[in-house]
Order: sequence, then C-alpha cells, then structure tokens
Amino acid sequence: MSAIALETRQISETCVHDTPDDVVELARALRGGLSGTADIVAEYEAALGSLYGQPHVIAVSSGAASVHAALAGVDFAPGDEVVLAPTCPICTVLPILAQGLVPVFCDVAPDSFGLDPDDLQRCLGPRTCAVIEVPMWGYPIPSDRTWTLLRERGIPLIQDLAHCHLTRLSRDWLARIGDICCFSTHDCKFMSTGEGGFVMTADSQRAERIRAYTRFGNLTGQSVGINLKLGGLQAALGLARSRQLTRHLDIRLSNRERLLAALDNPALRELPLPAHGQTNGYALLLQAVGHDGRQLVRHQMARGIPSDIGKYDNQPLYQLPLLERYRRDCPNAARLLRSLTTVPLHPDLTGEDLDYIARTLNDYSPS
Repeated sequence: MSAIALETRQISETCVHDTPDDVVELARALRGGLSGTADIVAEYEAALGSLYGQPHVIAVSSGAASVHAALAGVDFAPGDEVVLAPTCPICTVLPILAQGLVPVFCDVAPDSFGLDPDDLQRCLGPRTCAVIEVPMWGYPIPSDRTWTLLRERGIPLIQDLAHCHLTRLSRDWLARIGDICCFSTHDCKFMSTGEGGFVMTADSQRAERIRAYTRFGNLTGQSVGINLKLGGLQAALGLARSRQLTRHLDIRLSNRERLLAALDNPALRELPLPAHGQTNGYALLLQAVGHDGRQLVRHQMARGIPSDIGKYDNQPLYQLPLLERYRRDCPNAARLLRSLTTVPLHPDLTGEDLDYIARTLNDYSPS
C-alpha cells in the first residue's frame, strides 16, 4: 500500500469571498435603496465596465438570467436557432428553450471547448439567430476566430463567460470578444454576490434592449420584458468584491504554477491552452492521457479532492432527457468530457493543500 493511501485531506471546493469592504458597502446600500434601480447597482455596473473597458454593463439576478437577457439583444422569431456546444452547462440552454428558440449542438475542436470551425459552418442556417460559445473552468478558447466567421454572415456571437472572469486571449480580456458577453457571480464562481450575474456589450442599441428586457420592457407596453434585475444588497457585495478580483487572479495563477511544477505523472496533462491564451485559475483542468478520465475523477474524489466532473457527471447535453429531441452527435465533445477532471485553485488553499493535491495526482495510476 502506498503512503498516499494512508493520508486523506478534505480540500474545500471553493473559497470564502468575504472582503473588508463588504459591511461598509452593505450598510451604504441599506441607507441608499435595495431595488435593482438603486444607485449602488449603477456603481457596481460602472466598476465592472471600467475593469473590462466596456461601456455597457447590465447587472442581473443570475448567470442563467444573463444568458436570457443577452438573447433579448438579438433579433429572432419563435423557432429560430441558437448554435452552441453540447459541452456547456444546461443552465446555458434553458434560457434558449424559455424564449421559444431551438438549440443546435455543434461539435467542439479536439481537446477544446471552442466550436469546431468546419462543424460550425454545417450548423449555420437561414434560421440561425445567434451563436453562443461557452469556455469552461476559466480556460480561453479562440473566440476571435469564431467571431470573424460570424461577422461575415451577420450572425451575433454571445459568450457565456460564467467561469471566465479575467480570462485573457491575445493579451486582452476574452470578454471583449463577441457582440454580448454574459457572466455569473454565483457563490461558487470566481467572484460571488451569492446569486447574480451581468451582461456586457459595446453596442449601445443592444444594451438598451437588454436593459429594457430586464425591467419589464421599461413598463411602456411596447416590448416584452420580465424582472431580471440584481438587487441592491447583491450589488453592494459585487462592488466591494470587484476590487479584489485582480488579487484573487494573482493567487489563483500562482497556485496553478505551483501545482503544475509539482505534477510529474505521464497519465495526465493540463488541457492545452490556445496560442496567446491565459486561464484565470478558476480551476486546473486536467486531461487523462489515453484512458477514461473518470478513473482520475474517482481517484481524486476518494481522497478528498473535489471535481466538478464528478459532482455534475458532465456529459453531452443531448444525452439528457429534456434535450434528446435536439440530439446531434458530437464525437469530439463526448471524448473531451470523458477525458477531464477539475482541481481547485482558489485563494483559500494552503501550501500543504497544494502539496497534498500534487502527491495524490502523482500517485494516480490508471487501470
């Protein structure tokens, strides 16, 4: 029996997001208003816009709400199609169904969450109203390539960046690529407001439509809308915690470098990054080499190291009962999801935690 089998440590799945400014900003919100139209919400949106260099930010009540709201920024009729990969969370697809749209599953490129360009061409049709790309666990994808292709066809690109706060591509924020970008600030994400999300765009007309949709169509009776606004207390937390984003990024990337330097196991590798791409350290995405990655998932989870793959049993979405009718086999996507595991990199991990994770992964031997 190896030494590692005698050692078990419970690694936390996520970090505590508290900051010294939380109480200060919450108290200010209590004095200034708690609704989604309170001044503190506008301050929060402005802080995010300044961070990413985008002129329009709309804070909403969840990550799924951000996708729902983003779709209000594109032109469509019931039954129109939205192209996306089956590797994304079901949270991205449910707003598509809720708007009366049809998901069309496009395969990803090998060893990537980015859409395969050749298969994307096959998926685009006269009823395509939008394409959604969903990079996962903080790892960038070549969305610039996708956006170039779509602009030639006049089709908007939406990026669901729920995992990709501060992820970079070609020395710029990944969030600056595409017509509309969506984020989640759920408690398990890179930044937490408990529940929440936001939408960003550089297009003032799209921003006006999205914001109106989240406010009952501005109550004018001229357009459809629902209430998707973020409340003042959540916005106050977001404002305080947005100031810690770059510090969290530095810690996460340092944890990633330390862990990668300690890993020495030919049975696994980090998922390849695209040229000029930088992950944000949301998680370390490891890929089993030449065998079923669920063995790796079971190995780490049995030793107290959480894995999103193990937690959610990630599989191509067209295998789920709700989405079987939209099935379109995507072999690269199926292989990718069977090869992966995630490993925490959050700021609350200690040096001892990282060393334990490295020893556990180095001890792994597939059967």
